[in-house]
Amino acid sequence: MMSRKTRTTEVTFAAMMIALVFVSNYISIPTGYSRLHVANAICLLAGMLFGGLKGALIAGLGSALFDLTFPAYAPEAWITFINKGAMALVCGIIVHDKGNKLNPHALRVVAAVTGALLYMVLYMIKSYIQIRWITPIPADVIPVTLIGKLASSSLNALFAVIAAPILYASLYPALKQAGIWKN
Repeated sequence: MMSRKTRTTEVTFAAMMIALVFVSNYISIPTGYSRLHVANAICLLAGMLFGGLKGALIAGLGSALFDLTFPAYAPEAWITFINKGAMALVCGIIVHDKGNKLNPHALRVVAAVTGALLYMVLYMIKSYIQIRWITPIPADVIPVTLIGKLASSSLNALFAVIAAPILYASLYPALKQAGIWKN
């Protein structure tokens, strides 16, 4: 059974990670079609550190809270919660699979790639639905818009796949050594 101090530490760390996901969305560069940001890397890190379900809640909540701070994004906060949560969920499930025989670093990279690719697919589906039926644009502009969104999403994914395993490899041993993290 988990001690009260351990539980308090885990809840506090989870709250800090939600805040980190939220803030990491502000570290961005706008593009013509989307934003380049570091938030996806932090979402994947949440999955790696906390596992599938807890990581999903952390990534989803932090990202949805960010959406709620912008009137243009607010109506989509629930979609962001699902999409970012799914990315962290898949990543966390893969990293915490006790039966996997891959080298731990390779496993984290595979998990990050899988989570990032899932998010890209979900983001492109949402984008298509939005520009096709919700805020329609001329049909001849849809492919160009989707290619622009895919390019931005690909750069976000590439950064996340590189950064999340490095952040985990740096943070997890330090957290464990300090007695803050026992997973």
